Amino acid sequence: MAKDEQVERGRAGDMPMGERLFRVCQLLDAIEACKWEDTEPVIVAILEEARIGAPDVPFGDVEADADFWAGLATYEELRAYFIASGRKLVNQQLGQRGRMRLIKCILASMSADERREAFRYLNPSSPF
Repeated sequence: MAKDEQVERGRAGDMPMGERLFRVCQLLDAIEACKWEDTEPVIVAILEEARIGAPDVPFGDVEADADFWAGLATYEELRAYFIASGRKLVNQQLGQRGRMRLIKCILASMSADERREAFRYLNPSSPF
């Protein structure tokens, strides 16, 4: 296979899992072999280029659009939008149902021990 074909195939994402894992190992080895001050600007530039950007104006199912966008976003984008959304939602009148949906999502991502710790933190006199 020609080098150009390999590059195009790698971008197409249709590589076998073994080849993908091999390439990830090569990438990690290359990063480890470099000084951090040389590596960091390259990694930041790659991640910046890969950013998906702001979500489009939703047409149709807002939650499906949000799920789609979140699946493409970088960690930094997710964190930034999560914090900004939380700040805005604090000032909205969500009502009990809206607040419960948010709490349910957060609690679902926690282990049982983390949930108990959160409940103890929020209500120290609780038997949890």
